[in-house]
Amino acid sequence: MRISSSIAVVLAADDRYAMPLTVTICSLLANLSQDYQLTIFIIDGGIKQANKRKLFQSINSNRCQVNWLKPQPEKLKKVKLSGRIPIAAYYRLLIPDLLPAEFDKVIYLDCDLIILEDLAKVWNLELDNHYILAAQDTTVPYISSPDGLANYKQLGISEQAKYFNSGVLAINLKKWREDNIADQAIKYVEENKQYIRWWDQDALNAVLVGKWGELDLRWNQMPNVYGDSFWQDPYFKHYHYDDLVSHPYIIHFATQLKPWRFECQHPAKDTFFYYLDQTLWSGWRPTYWGTFWWDRWQKLVRGTEKLKHFIRGI
Repeated sequence: MRISSSIAVVLAADDRYAMPLTVTICSLLANLSQDYQLTIFIIDGGIKQANKRKLFQSINSNRCQVNWLKPQPEKLKKVKLSGRIPIAAYYRLLIPDLLPAEFDKVIYLDCDLIILEDLAKVWNLELDNHYILAAQDTTVPYISSPDGLANYKQLGISEQAKYFNSGVLAINLKKWREDNIADQAIKYVEENKQYIRWWDQDALNAVLVGKWGELDLRWNQMPNVYGDSFWQDPYFKHYHYDDLVSHPYIIHFATQLKPWRFECQHPAKDTFFYYLDQTLWSGWRPTYWGTFWWDRWQKLVRGTEKLKHFIRGI
């Protein structure tokens, strides 16, 4: 097999997301052009060695090099946390500092994705002068949407400015580093805690307004496209239903009801399990009591994490 090029991809996870992280990577590799090698960077929020071994044994190491990055939580000591959002949700803001300087471009992916198309197609898009390429968020399409930036008027941002989802990003690292975008975003979170709804995603939308390029919505299919209300929105009516719903390039399980939860009713959850069954977690399925006790355990873990975060910020 001839490898002609390499794609750099970065993800971030703690141990709670070790399994879906592995599933995301496996789906990426399964649909990546044979001409490409994959260089993966994982910002490690505390993944146990046993789960790291399962990840390594689940992927095709002949096409994929995995590099573990240690985050610098002290840079995030003043950011806002909530009950279900851990500090790892902010790790993408650390990407420019954590990745080696020779990388001037990278694709960032959340860990609740299934990639169904060749990611090289995103890699080969021209970034030009954009800081990122991203898909408009179909649940929060505009900065002024009810769940958009609560303080957009104070920031002087037009109500027509589009709001992007940060789960899939092609990042221009060169421009991020030159203009200290990460520091600007962290500062925004620290100074606007009362307005924050979607954590670092809000910060990036505030800092990068008018500076990002659009990806086709199929590169970040959100769960709301399966509902009737989405197709009643005048802005999205021109999209072809079959393309966006039946032929997405990336499925984003963006709500709290992930496929690894017993109550998940997402129409594409079987696709998640198709790729899960190609990993060392093959055959695993969520149960009612498993989800029940997992929630209790996670509440305890998050409480401990918030306490540590509070102490670091003192």
